[in-house]
Amino acid sequence: MKKIGLPVNTQFQIAANASVNVNEALDLTRQARSNRHVILESAMTIERELSGIISYYFLGAVHEKKTIFDEMILNSDWCSFAAKRKLIKYIINEQNVFESSEKNIFEKLFQRIMSFRNAFAHGEISSDGKIVWLSYFEGTPKKQEISDEYLTEIEKYFDRAYKCCFIIKYKIGIYKSDERTQSRFMDALDSLRSDC
Repeated sequence: MKKIGLPVNTQFQIAANASVNVNEALDLTRQARSNRHVILESAMTIERELSGIISYYFLGAVHEKKTIFDEMILNSDWCSFAAKRKLIKYIINEQNVFESSEKNIFEKLFQRIMSFRNAFAHGEISSDGKIVWLSYFEGTPKKQEISDEYLTEIEKYFDRAYKCCFIIKYKIGIYKSDERTQSRFMDALDSLRSDC
C-alpha cells in the first residue's frame, strides 16, 4: 500500500539566540504525530468496543435489524463518544455491572480517554527543537509537554479502558464463562480497581 504524503504544518518555537538542529526537531514532531495517530486509533477502537456492547445489549448477538441499527445509529456522526458513554452508563447501572466505587472509576476513566482523544484530535503540536508540546483547549487553553511520562500515563489509561470494556462484555454475557475468560475477567477487574 502506498504511504501518502500530505501537507502537514510543523511549528517551532525557537528563542532568538538559540541553536537548533532542524532535523532533530523534525524527528521529534514526527514521532509526536505518530503517537497522536496511535492515540486516535486506540480511541476509535475503544469507541467500537462501546458500540459493540450497546448493540449486543439492545439487540443481542443476532437480530434482523442489528446491521441497520449499528450503521444508522451507533456509527452515525450524531452518536458521539459522549453519547455512547451515556448509553454504557445506563447499561452498567441497569445490569449492575459495577459497584458504586467502580462506577466512579469507569466515569473518570472514560472522561479522561475523551479528554486525551480531543486534545490530540484538535490540539496543535509544536517544538523548540528539544521538547514537544501539545497545545489544546479544555475549558481553558492548555499546553502539555509530550514527555515519556505523559505518554506512559496515556498508555495506562487506554489499557484500563480497554480492560473495562472486557469487564462489561463479560458481565452482560457477550463472553461465555470458562476458566481462561474468568481469569482474564479477574485480571481486568483488578486493573480497573488500581489507582490511575
